[in-house]
Amino acid sequence: MKTKLNPVERAIIVVAAYSIAILAVVLLYISWYRPAGLVFGVFAVPLIIGASFLRLSGGLLLGLATALIGMPFIGFANPTLIAGLLAMDLLLGGGIGWMNRRNALRRERWRRAKTLQGGYEQEIFENSLNILHFIDKEGTILKRNEASRGTIGYPTKRSLGLAEYIHPEDIDHMKTELVRLFERGELRDVKLRFISQTRNVIPVELRATRITERVAIMEARDLRQQAELERRLMEAEARYRYLIEEAVDTLDSGIIITDRKGQVVWANEAIGRFFGIDRDRLIGIDAMRAFSRYVGVFENAEDFGRKVQEAIEKGERIDSYTCRVRPGMDREERVLVYRSIPIETERYKGGRIDHYIDITELKRLEEGLREKTKRLERSNEKLEEYSRVVSHDLKSPLHTVEAFTGFLLEDYGDKLDEEGKKYLYTLKNASMRMRELIDDLRDLSNIHLDATSFERVPVARVVEEIKEDLEVDLRGVNLQIDPDLPPVMGSKIQVRQVFHNLIVNAVKFNDKALPVIHVGWVKDSRHRGMHTFFVRDNGIGIESRYHERIFGLFEKLNPREHYEGTGAGLAICKRIVEEHGGEIWVESEIGKGSTFYFTLPQATVRNEVKVHA
Repeated sequence: MKTKLNPVERAIIVVAAYSIAILAVVLLYISWYRPAGLVFGVFAVPLIIGASFLRLSGGLLLGLATALIGMPFIGFANPTLIAGLLAMDLLLGGGIGWMNRRNALRRERWRRAKTLQGGYEQEIFENSLNILHFIDKEGTILKRNEASRGTIGYPTKRSLGLAEYIHPEDIDHMKTELVRLFERGELRDVKLRFISQTRNVIPVELRATRITERVAIMEARDLRQQAELERRLMEAEARYRYLIEEAVDTLDSGIIITDRKGQVVWANEAIGRFFGIDRDRLIGIDAMRAFSRYVGVFENAEDFGRKVQEAIEKGERIDSYTCRVRPGMDREERVLVYRSIPIETERYKGGRIDHYIDITELKRLEEGLREKTKRLERSNEKLEEYSRVVSHDLKSPLHTVEAFTGFLLEDYGDKLDEEGKKYLYTLKNASMRMRELIDDLRDLSNIHLDATSFERVPVARVVEEIKEDLEVDLRGVNLQIDPDLPPVMGSKIQVRQVFHNLIVNAVKFNDKALPVIHVGWVKDSRHRGMHTFFVRDNGIGIESRYHERIFGLFEKLNPREHYEGTGAGLAICKRIVEEHGGEIWVESEIGKGSTFYFTLPQATVRNEVKVHA
């Protein structure tokens, strides 16, 4: 056992060493043998002995004292020897003192390390919440802490082999990691499974550090609690994620979701933007309390608040309630439609979904459209009035011209030659065409339909009535009518006008010995909610370049002397069909005939109820 000297004992040793050194130098001087190097060597011995007990500063002072003691023996006549002696003593004493200080620091660190190691052994190792093992290169547990014994079990007086505490499916993985541990010195984030004495599977995450060539310390964190928390968190996230997905119709809508306890579980960003509040302040509080934080921004706050509270208390839904948001520092003026829907699904029953749908722009468009409609109605009234006045004023002189032309032919016909009579007949026919033209213009300008005035029109009956009215014109014509023509929604008079004009045109523009006209309908999936009718003939046909042009006003492709008319018939058909929301077009081939197709609204029970409502 090493014995430590006290300061008194050290001082006695140093004094004795210097006394012996002085006596030796004196003897050398008596013998007249006194080289400077020998003097330094003699005094170096007690300097080394004394400096070994001192640190850096003490060694320097002792070196200085040794040099002062040796100077009288060397002599003051030689400054070089004195300087060399002083430097050598300071260097020797200071060097030994510095080494002593460094060694002392090392010993202190070693002592503290030993102390910590002992504390670790007792405190940290045993009391760690994680499983700690000292293992060898084969994976055998050499020592384990309380957490290991409590979690894994097994007797504590024997070592555990790899096959006893590692899951059979993870043993090969563990062996690979052990090799890597002792080659690289550490392991990080290795996940595998332990098996307890009761055969329970314990998922763990390993970290290990090599201590010696054959021993390492391994820390295992039990992941069972974390796995359970992650499972619950995933269930909660999935539950609310599904709830949100069911609730969100559009990102432009403000949405608030409450659970069966009446607390707000989610509010989207649109809520904060609409009402100028922090949406996060609404989450986790009672629904009515959250509602009270922003209800003040509405113009009709009192009535709105009462309606919402009654709906929540009774568990009723609010399908549509229009409310207006007053402008403020952090919000714009808005018009919102509020909907509140109780959740009926079993998983979320008792909660509610509140929608705030922004219709501000729609309201602005409605106001603009309403104003334009009013202006258009006033304009139409003036145009209709103008049309009636013009029609009356124009037809009055025409009646006069026709009447006097007739008088001339009747009273003075015998006095006129053939050329004069021809002029009068031409004038009379022109007057009649002018009157028909005015009537067509008036009819075309008066075609303004309102969907609310639509009625159920039995097309089959309408076509039969047209057939009876045109009995004289249809002599010698093979008119075929499908027996199952479906009913439509529209104006009966206008629908009748379309079929009448198309049938008359089919008769008029037909050069065959036996004219054939077919009135029917086809199923066309391209026009949803509409029936597609057709009037087909075997007449003269129309060139493809005129298929659009013929629907223009007063467009006549044939000379007047061959086919009578004003050219407004197809323009009137086009206007009527478009007023019903449909389309009209023609398919034709020169010399083989034409087929005019047009669409009209289906007469379903739903749109009949809607119109009458």
